[in-house]
Amino acid sequence: MAKDDKGKKGKKKHINKPTSKKYTKYKIDGDKIIRERSCPRCGPGIFLMKADNRMYCGRCRYTEFFKKLEQLQ
Repeated sequence: MAKDDKGKKGKKKHINKPTSKKYTKYKIDGDKIIRERSCPRCGPGIFLMKADNRMYCGRCRYTEFFKKLEQLQ
């Protein structure tokens, strides 16, 4: 019995992740498709990541916090 085989019974079976989540980067308005959450610095091709309290651009590191946005409106 080799040292690596100790306690192992085989590989775990791969389970696919569910893909039924609604795609939220685009909004359909009649015949038009509108991009949402695009980065104001990088342009319309780069999207902002949505976290619990902020939106973040991974390319230019632009960050919008939700608390500050709610206070301005």
